[in-house]
Amino acid sequence: KHYSVEALIQLRIGMRLTTRIVWLGAAALVIGGSLAFAPHSSISVKRHLDTSPRSSSLLFFFNRNKQDGEDKDTITEENERKEDGKQPFFARFLERMQPTEQAEKPAETTTNETSSSHATEQKESKVPALEAPKKEKTPLEKAQAMRAQAERMRLEAERMDAQLTLDKIERLEVELKQAKKKGESVEELQREMEALQAKMRGEAPKPIIASSTPSPKSETASATGVTASPTDSTTTSSTDAQPVDEKIFQEKLDEYEKAPDVMKLVIAGSVGLYSPDVKDVNATEVALRLEMMQRSDYSFLGDVPEPVFSQEEIEKTKSYPLFRATCKLEGKDEDEVARAVLEGQYYSKIMQKQLESSLEDNPFFQIELMSNFTELDGMAESLFPNACRKEGETPTMAQANILVADVLPKAGFNPSGKPEPIEGGYIIRGTNKLDNGDALIESIDEKLQKSSIGGKMSVFYINDFTVFTEDQLETNLKPGVADPILLVTGPNVYREPRRLLYSAVSAFGIATSWYLSIYPFLLNPDLMKRAEEQMSLADASMAYDLTWLTDLSLPLFLTFMGIQLTHEIGHRAVAAAYGMNITVPTFVPSLITGITSTVTTFKSPPKNREAMFDFAIAGPFAGIIASVVALYFGLQFTLYSTAEAAAQFPALPLEILRQSTLGGGIIEYMLGAGALAVPGGSEGTSAISSITIPLHPVAIAGYISLIVNALALLPIGTTDGGRIAMTLFSRGAKLLVSQLFLIVLFTLGILGSDLFLFYFSFLIFFQQGNEIPSRNEVDEVSFSRVLLATGAGVVSLLALIPIS
Repeated sequence: KHYSVEALIQLRIGMRLTTRIVWLGAAALVIGGSLAFAPHSSISVKRHLDTSPRSSSLLFFFNRNKQDGEDKDTITEENERKEDGKQPFFARFLERMQPTEQAEKPAETTTNETSSSHATEQKESKVPALEAPKKEKTPLEKAQAMRAQAERMRLEAERMDAQLTLDKIERLEVELKQAKKKGESVEELQREMEALQAKMRGEAPKPIIASSTPSPKSETASATGVTASPTDSTTTSSTDAQPVDEKIFQEKLDEYEKAPDVMKLVIAGSVGLYSPDVKDVNATEVALRLEMMQRSDYSFLGDVPEPVFSQEEIEKTKSYPLFRATCKLEGKDEDEVARAVLEGQYYSKIMQKQLESSLEDNPFFQIELMSNFTELDGMAESLFPNACRKEGETPTMAQANILVADVLPKAGFNPSGKPEPIEGGYIIRGTNKLDNGDALIESIDEKLQKSSIGGKMSVFYINDFTVFTEDQLETNLKPGVADPILLVTGPNVYREPRRLLYSAVSAFGIATSWYLSIYPFLLNPDLMKRAEEQMSLADASMAYDLTWLTDLSLPLFLTFMGIQLTHEIGHRAVAAAYGMNITVPTFVPSLITGITSTVTTFKSPPKNREAMFDFAIAGPFAGIIASVVALYFGLQFTLYSTAEAAAQFPALPLEILRQSTLGGGIIEYMLGAGALAVPGGSEGTSAISSITIPLHPVAIAGYISLIVNALALLPIGTTDGGRIAMTLFSRGAKLLVSQLFLIVLFTLGILGSDLFLFYFSFLIFFQQGNEIPSRNEVDEVSFSRVLLATGAGVVSLLALIPIS
């Protein structure tokens, strides 16, 4: 019922080992490159040491601060003087840090100095500089030295603060990742992270929402809890008009942060904050503008002309259905509400144009939008039909939060985190405190009806289909260890009926069934000759009579349609017992069997797996029993009919009668062994297709209906067999089984079976995917139902496997 976790874990370990090997190889290349370019690296380091005062001071510890072009004798003399004075290394370091006397005053010269070379004068001018610390400094010199030392201390403090900030950012990143895995709130961690990152960039702190009571308009930033960006004066002016609703702001911020990156770009672009990189978007500013839109405040759009509406436009808006009743109920002025509606439409068009203009700079955005579905969305889309994702019916995050906070705890479900958005709804993780899934769903429905969100959503108790996502592989090492979850969707989870189309399809299906009823009679040579005579009269524009053919085919047609209706009666009996609401059956036409299948869909989800199982198996079970009964009595009529009646029996080709081991076995049992034997020399040749066997109309109707009902039991798509498979296996495993059976059908069809090829085409175009979920998909079906399903599968295969 679950995928192989061991295989997935081995794949993940292999990927990690491969990644490490690649990193080691990259490190080796970097080291090798460094050694290869060592001469260039040495030149770069030396240039840095020559130009950096801090590096020169540090090298002074080791007496290796000789500058290019400096006289070696001077360095040697300096070293000797310091050694003679027995100065410790820290004293020489302090001397080096102090400003030299040569920079402050002219070099001293002796009065009895004689003419000497330029080198000697340069030597004498440097000696007093080294002796300067021995003399008492002036107050100005002391002040300069103190300033230099203070500057060094300040730079060191800034370096240490930057290092501490980087360490804290690294720690917050780890905490943020762990909090997301646990489903905990990450808002505070993200705000702290943004503040630290802004500090490293030298920017002012980002806007935050404060919980303090608003102050006067003159202090709008603190009143609303928002500090406007220096480059966005329009936002500040908008917040002056009305305080920020903190609850709505937080709700918008949560929705934005939980959205996929590509949707974040769309949301940011819709409020004029588009950026090619989602990391550059200020989430707080986006949420603030969304909250402003909630208050019909569009001042953040900047220099946009104010709209002017005519009285005609206002009156037209007021004529919308339920407009006046809503305004009267809420006690609002109709003209003001109409203007607000028109303003919303006006500014929405402006924002749409801004977004389209922004996306023009990113031509690959649409490709990115299609390829950036999250893994969770992809799994939900493949496992659940489109009926679970109806446009415009998805509950809001606020409604989902009400469900989590107010309804579920009272209903016996303990949520372990916030709702996780997926396409079309949410999933909620937690623990069921009641005895079973049925009791939980009944309790949730009862509490929902008493809440403010009653009738606005549907809740399903299902197995966790996200257990094998990458984030959970590290914690869920065994299949089935994850607790079941709640799937929250819109209120109407069913396939939309298309009555006109389905009625036309059913009419065509009945017509092909009538054609099937006539065709076997035309395989009787005597009846075919008689029909040709009447058609010749018709071609000659003479009076003709074919009513006898209609009279003969009527028993076959009525028996065949009666068996199909028995199939549907089985469905409706179970639906009535469980209180399920289902549609009128649609008869899908077929030129081979008259009817390919009868399609009946749910108007409301089944209660649990057992309800869906009973509904799905009841139709084919009743249909197969009716087919066998009709085949048996039809063969009895064949045996005991008069020669005159037998001369008017319809016939079926021997090749078709050998298509079913079960049906052919019953025929041979009733008519005698060898009744369907292939004449010698005809096997494997085209001659076998010309051999026909006359049977009573009721027998032919029973034989064809047996094949039609057996096809319905194949575990593919949303057929009855597909529904049965979904109650026995997980949704993912059922899809795998369906694909295997589709491959087998296609192969048999290509090898020569028109019946299987036609049915394969029908399934591909009309019956793909999974059925809508049951309200409780966690509780398993009983063992007796498993045995019944196994028996039904065996009967289906026997009815479809040809006689060998």
